[in-house]
Parts: sequence; C-alpha cells; structure tokens
Amino acid sequence: MNTPDDPLDELLSQWQVPGEAPPSFQREVWARIAADEADPGLWEKLSSFLIQPRGWMVAAVTSIFIGAGMAWMETRPSRLNPHEAYVHSISPFASQHLASH
Repeated sequence: MNTPDDPLDELLSQWQVPGEAPPSFQREVWARIAADEADPGLWEKLSSFLIQPRGWMVAAVTSIFIGAGMAWMETRPSRLNPHEAYVHSISPFASQHLASH
C-alpha cells in the first residue's frame, strides 16, 4: 500500500540542528538523571538482596536457626519435679483449669 507524500516528511528531511552540543552535555545529562533518582529504601534494598541466590541462602539459614531455637525453647524440661507436675495436672484449682471455665 502506497502512502501519499506528506509535506512534513520533506521538511523533516531538510531540517538540520544548528550548532553542536557542548562536550560535557552527555555527562551533565547523566549527572542530572542520577541526582533525580532517589536512594532505594530499606524494603527495596531487602527485596533486591533476597532476590539473589546469596539472599536465599541467608534467609534459609536464618529460618533454620530460628526454627531450631523455637523448637529448643519448646522442648526444654519443666522446672517442676514429676510429683508437682502431676498435682498441677489434676488439680481443679490450677490456673490452667480455671482459665478454661
């Protein structure tokens, strides 16, 4: 399909830029772009760190240590001797029994 000749095409082909850009023009443009960019916030830094494989490894090791610590805290032996533990478990006046009523 042939498009009709547009007079603007002829004008654009004849147009020339007067003068030259200063030699520091490109450096100044990039300096202005860098000045306008804000530093990434805490969440942006954290998310970019976790996207990388090293971040995955740190997150996995941290979660393993937290899980192991919580499991250790839950499985610590009670400070009660077996006789006191039994009395607390069957006593209707123990705090755990009173809380349920």
